[in-house]
Amino acid sequence: MNFTGPYSNFLLSSRPSSGRPRVVLTVGGSDPTGGAGIQADLKTFQHFGVHGLSVVTAVTVQNTHGVRSANPVEPELVEAQLSALGEDIPIDAIKIGMLTTSEVVEVVSNFVAKQRVPTVVDPIVASSSGTLFLDNATLDTLSSCLCPFASVITPNISEASAFTEIVIKSEDDLLEAARRLVEEGAESVLLKGGHAAGPESRDLYYDGTNAEWLSAPRRAKQVHGTGCVLSSAIASGLALGLPARDAVHIAKEFITEMIERAMPLGAGPEIFQFASPFIEEPVEGREPRGGFSKQATTPNPLLL
Repeated sequence: MNFTGPYSNFLLSSRPSSGRPRVVLTVGGSDPTGGAGIQADLKTFQHFGVHGLSVVTAVTVQNTHGVRSANPVEPELVEAQLSALGEDIPIDAIKIGMLTTSEVVEVVSNFVAKQRVPTVVDPIVASSSGTLFLDNATLDTLSSCLCPFASVITPNISEASAFTEIVIKSEDDLLEAARRLVEEGAESVLLKGGHAAGPESRDLYYDGTNAEWLSAPRRAKQVHGTGCVLSSAIASGLALGLPARDAVHIAKEFITEMIERAMPLGAGPEIFQFASPFIEEPVEGREPRGGFSKQATTPNPLLL
């Protein structure tokens, strides 16, 4: 699974060859399919060469068909997880995903305020199958308490509408929603247009001054966890010292290629497949296999 493109060059030149790795903390829900949530975040961090920490805010019951239940972790336990990590391991960036109650939002906001590191907020209002995770009170708390600490906030169209109360039907509406989110305190916005119609998936990046459209061909396939992987890739870039705009560009190219390589594991949407150092690259005349191999393999440059 070799990748080519600007983000590949970034990976090869940016990973530290020795010494302490950069550290990214993900705060979010657990997804037993491994396709989204903290499981997908940690895989993305590993891919970008940063060390991942995780704090669980909810345990979901789901498969590729959809979410059956989302079970919040008590705020006291979320706070205990954050405190244990914060007092021991220096953190270079934070990615925030699923937060289920106002109390948990306040706990996480207080922690982020103390850390003062680049923070990506992926405001998950509902699952792709329609299960709601946030009520109106929690949404208001997230907007007022957490948005002001966001280096980048990454809502999709429905999430941006929920935050801004703007009915988004056009690109002008997207830009107005992005402006509103910056007014509420976010440093920049990546407003994802993947659920819109048209031959291209057009995302809007806005930093309070400049607006930029990022386009990629729209794929017919459905893939689970695109928002989680995209926002985790952005957080990885920020941890490695990239400006927000560059981190967004790298992440957009990465997610576009990863969508191509997603595979169906169940009967529902496809699941991202990350490269493994213990999987051989295809060699003519021989089937690839897993596990440690004594035979020569074709190295994957992203895993060096």
